[in-house]
Amino acid sequence: MPEFNYTASDANGKMVRGSMNAVNDLDLEERVGALGYQLIDSKLARKGITLFAKKVTTKELVMFCVHLEQLDKAGVPLLDSLADIRDSADNPTFRDVLADLYESVKSGSVLSEAMKKHPEVYNEVFIGLVSAGERTGNLSTAFQHLSEHLKWNDDFKRSIKKATRYPIVLLVVMSILITFMMVFVVPQLVDFMTSQGFELPIYTKALIATSAFFSDYWYLVFSFPIISIIVLVTLYKNNSAVRYKLDLFLVNVPVIGPVILKVNMARFTRFFSITFASGIGVIECLQTSQRVLGNMVLQESIGNIIKNVMDGNSITNSLAATKRFPTLVVRMFKVGEDSGNMESALENVNFFYNREVEDSMTKMIGFIQPMLTVVMGIMMAWIIIAVFGPLYGSFSEIDF
Repeated sequence: MPEFNYTASDANGKMVRGSMNAVNDLDLEERVGALGYQLIDSKLARKGITLFAKKVTTKELVMFCVHLEQLDKAGVPLLDSLADIRDSADNPTFRDVLADLYESVKSGSVLSEAMKKHPEVYNEVFIGLVSAGERTGNLSTAFQHLSEHLKWNDDFKRSIKKATRYPIVLLVVMSILITFMMVFVVPQLVDFMTSQGFELPIYTKALIATSAFFSDYWYLVFSFPIISIIVLVTLYKNNSAVRYKLDLFLVNVPVIGPVILKVNMARFTRFFSITFASGIGVIECLQTSQRVLGNMVLQESIGNIIKNVMDGNSITNSLAATKRFPTLVVRMFKVGEDSGNMESALENVNFFYNREVEDSMTKMIGFIQPMLTVVMGIMMAWIIIAVFGPLYGSFSEIDF
């Protein structure tokens, strides 16, 4: 269906703007009226990037899941539940999405199919779990797992941001300080030394050359790292060969590699546990877990596991054959397969990796901070020695 941008008024006469999918103008007027608005004007939306559209937040998705879970448990029909959530939504973007879900379900589509029209809000994992709940007739459990997952993922991202905030600030301050010293302080000291005819050692000449480079090519000093990062990120997103090589490099780097592995193990075990508990088959659980991993090397390993399981091998042997998964993960999968209680076994390993990721992040940040401090100290020591060394040498040659 085409998308329309519309202007409407609410019951109090307040102007409201938004976008909505509709078959035609009459269908749009009916859908906008269902929101309690009076349609004033509308036009077909141009396809492109909307810079100022309000995004759907994680908190809104969590509340969406909680409301549908509770309403489903209370026996409220899905269509009525969607209407209630739609009418109470404050975010215009999310309200339009919910209105489209309502109309699609009203027209006979299942909820998971309606969600596929909005990949910017509902990802593959979200839709997959809802689809599993529809197949098993237990949507409330699916939404419960989704709300727990969204909360876990949001807390996980928040902890990473919190842990990396100080090193990033320290790196920025260090860069500004070094640039200031090279561009403003060192040239003045160098002018003084050269005017006095001091004999300059090699490390002082190196400092003078570095300072001159900063002064003459400051735009390269600042732009090169930014451009390099943009190019690398672009290649990483659009070139699978570059992404694979970089992922392989990162997973084998000391200090950083173990953290990346633990983060992905936490994601893998959690998603497998959630999807398995939702009644999804093992192969589909593996496929879903593969999509949420952030490392292509580990995704390749999951792909090999899927092939081995489809050939009749056990999950445990397939995991062990990749040599990418820690012994603990393999062992807990074996316990789950032998006992028939995979969900409980994976909950234990997921709890372990959640704590391990937090501890590993703390250790990694604890390693980065002193390294930045050491680099700062070396730079300052170089400047001090390069500047004051010749001064001290000239003073020592004076015969008092």
